[in-house]
Amino acid sequence: MKTLRIVSAFIIGAFSMAATAQGSAKCEAGIRAFEEKVNAGNYNDAAALMPDLRKKCPEYSDKLYTYGQKVIEYKIETAATPAESSAQLNDLVALYTEYAKYFPKSDGAVKKALLQKENKMATDDEVYKLLDTAFKLNREGFTDYSALETYFALYLAQFDAGKGISQDQFIEKYGELAAQVAYAKNKIATDKDNLLKRQETTKLTATEIQQIADAPRATDALNAVSENMAMQSSRYFTCDKLEAYYDKNYEAHKGDVSWLEGLIIGMYSNKCYNSPVLYKGAQAVHASKPSANTAYMLGTIELKRRNQKQAIVYFEQSAALEKTPEKKASLYYDIAGIFRNSDKAKAKEFAVKAIGLNAKFGKPYILLAEMYTTAGKECGLSEFDRKALTWLAIETIKKAEVAEPRYKTTVTSLIKSFEKNKPTKEEAKAAKRKKGDVITYGCWINETITVPTL
Repeated sequence: MKTLRIVSAFIIGAFSMAATAQGSAKCEAGIRAFEEKVNAGNYNDAAALMPDLRKKCPEYSDKLYTYGQKVIEYKIETAATPAESSAQLNDLVALYTEYAKYFPKSDGAVKKALLQKENKMATDDEVYKLLDTAFKLNREGFTDYSALETYFALYLAQFDAGKGISQDQFIEKYGELAAQVAYAKNKIATDKDNLLKRQETTKLTATEIQQIADAPRATDALNAVSENMAMQSSRYFTCDKLEAYYDKNYEAHKGDVSWLEGLIIGMYSNKCYNSPVLYKGAQAVHASKPSANTAYMLGTIELKRRNQKQAIVYFEQSAALEKTPEKKASLYYDIAGIFRNSDKAKAKEFAVKAIGLNAKFGKPYILLAEMYTTAGKECGLSEFDRKALTWLAIETIKKAEVAEPRYKTTVTSLIKSFEKNKPTKEEAKAAKRKKGDVITYGCWINETITVPTL
């Protein structure tokens, strides 16, 4: 009898496995056909496949939902009547609900919340609850700039309305969301870098190519969200309030990197550069997760604390950690600007590094040109040789326009200003200089100039 039960169980299990395999095969074929029709633009044919797939294969692939969104959006755009459009909107809400249910780590709940907010299909409180739950359950996936902006705006509205949110809770939420914006920007940059690297050996999909193209726009949008959050919050914060809150809670959270990131971004955005707790938190995060951003923040903090030597150390670390040539060039330019008045040789060194990394970067040329026009006493130059540097300045600043045509007006204006200081024919004669003579500069300049026709 026992043997019979075992055999029966085995047979039932085998049938179950076979049925599951058969179901998976049908789902795979169905999803593949669905995907092909969407990619071919046959949205009506794809729409006919959706009900069965949503009923029988809801957990098989998230492609059902990403492609399903395109299909329903098409149906909304082509709806013949308002009633039909409304029905399709409701269906899209239902699709997002299913997406969130079967793929909890997806952005289904976020998309649902934003859709309902945009179309006034839910109250602000309902939208906030959806976003709040999504943020708490899946912070790694909560990176959409519109979701972050909406979530913060709704939280701020609740705080303004006196709905039981304390000052400390508001500070903490602001810190969390400020850190989340930074995380989203870093993720975009990392994903883009990885795709560009993979592109060297592998052909990317159309979606991946579009992701690379969309990265700058998405980053700009997140920067705008960050600035808007800081501006809206500034009327509630003072550095003293932020210092008191973060100092009081520091020990309990010093091992929580996410909390510390909220601290440094919140205080840094509100320009609390002299805060001891900001300095301590920034050093802790940099020690735990060193990045170009953490090093740059520390460099800025040190600079505000008038510790230029240590600031340079951090800025150089930031440039070394930065993977994107354009951003690295920008950091080198910042370092050049710091050295401009204290160590012109270093300033030129970093300006040249910036140019070497990004040929389409005009600012370093402008910086060098302005430095040449103010050189003189520190290099022991004669009056004529000092004025002769104007030719080098003009030659250099013209390169700024070549690198970035948008600087044309600036370059034209500066050349007009520089030309007032060019040596005259009489000054050249008095200095015993003539056309074709080569003037060699040492000091920090290390350039040569050929005297032109005067």
